[in-house]
Order: sequence, then structure tokens, then C-alpha cells
Amino acid sequence: MNLVGCAAGHKNVDSSWTEAPKTISVLFTEPIVQNKDDVEDDLPEYKDNFSGWFSEQLKAEFAEQTGITPSIVEQKSDDAFDMTVTKLGKKEYKVPNPKFDAIGVGEGFVVSIAFLDISRLSETRMIVPGSFETKSYLQYLGQYTIADVDGKKVVTSGMFKARVTLGFALQKGDWEENVKNLVEEIIKDTPLEKK
Repeated sequence: MNLVGCAAGHKNVDSSWTEAPKTISVLFTEPIVQNKDDVEDDLPEYKDNFSGWFSEQLKAEFAEQTGITPSIVEQKSDDAFDMTVTKLGKKEYKVPNPKFDAIGVGEGFVVSIAFLDISRLSETRMIVPGSFETKSYLQYLGQYTIADVDGKKVVTSGMFKARVTLGFALQKGDWEENVKNLVEEIIKDTPLEKK
């Protein structure tokens, strides 16, 4: 496999992958939301089913950004993936390589997302000597692969750090905007990206 590095060393893309597939599926392991009160406040109808909300958002964003509506979008157990170490830039990360016989996807390509950590954080930085600025973010961190189910091979692996800057308070639109950012990072510099 010929790999090219992208996104500041956080993505490997097989250079032989040149065409978008006709079908895609999206699988993910259970997201870890660090502050469950945020979900209860901003997405109250999903407080006991965050994965349901996340699945709906992923389906909509992949359809919007790739032009291909995913045929399957669902949460899978960790057992559906081999967590394989891969080098991304100068660091090594575990990425979710799908167990093709266990994932329930028969054709096309599958995007697998794992180790999804969702948190709210603040960072303070100096603007000029003696003057500081604090910004708050909603952040989604994780690793992923894109695999050709028919060829039974991974064509892209990477990690994402999707962020949205928060205004006064975290709102439903921030959660949605960050799923958009996450999908943008995953498909960037691949044939899935609309040109």
C-alpha cells in the first residue's frame, strides 16, 4: 500500500484509492461524553441515547459532504474491530480496522470511528504581554479508518480533533457544528471529499 501523509501527519491515505465508492457505511464505538450534564441540557431528548443522536447527525453530514447517503450508520461493540497500531506523523495511534466478517457490511466502503472522546475545555493564551484571552471549545477526539469492504483493505487511517468555539454557553447547534467538523476532517484529501 502506498501511503501519503495528510493533515499535518494525522492521516494516511492509500494513493491507489482514486475514486469515491457508490456506497458507504459508518460504524462507531460508544462515544464517551465527559460531561453528561451537557447532553441533558442541550439534547434532552437524547440524554439516554446519545448514540442515537450521533448516528442521525453522522448520516446527515456524510450525505451532505460526500453526496453519498450512508446505507448503515450504527454503533458497534469494540469486538467488531481490530485495534491496530499505525504511525501517524511522528506518533503511533490505535485505529479501528473493521473485522470484515463481523461488521455486517456487505459492500462498498466503511468508515469506522473509535475512541471518540467528547469534552468541553477552555484554553488561555497570551495575546500581548500582560493581556490574556480565554476561549472555550467543544472538542471531539478520536481515531478512524476508511476501508474497502470488497477488497478487504484499509485505504485511510487517521485521528481527528474537531473543535467548535463556544459563545456564552454550549448549545445544540455547537454539537451539530462539531459533527460537521468531524466529518470534514475524516473525508479531507480523500476521494469522498466533494470537489
